[in-house]
Amino acid sequence: MQRKGRVALYRQIADRLRTAILDGERRLPTERELASGFTVARITVRAALDLLAADDLISRRRRHGTVVRDGACRGVNSALPM
Repeated sequence: MQRKGRVALYRQIADRLRTAILDGERRLPTERELASGFTVARITVRAALDLLAADDLISRRRRHGTVVRDGACRGVNSALPM
């Protein structure tokens, strides 16, 4: 993660999560776990998840977590910081 780069942190996180999803990740960690893993605020993680939801890669439901939509993944590798 480049904090002083040209690309906003939430976009960098969204790109990392997108890679994980396309590599086969089926369920993402909670917002708190992602924020801790990426060492950013939860609002930054929420912005990243909003981008992925807008691209129809994930589904977010309160108390059920964030899950990858069917057909969004293709392999079995993880790029998450956990």
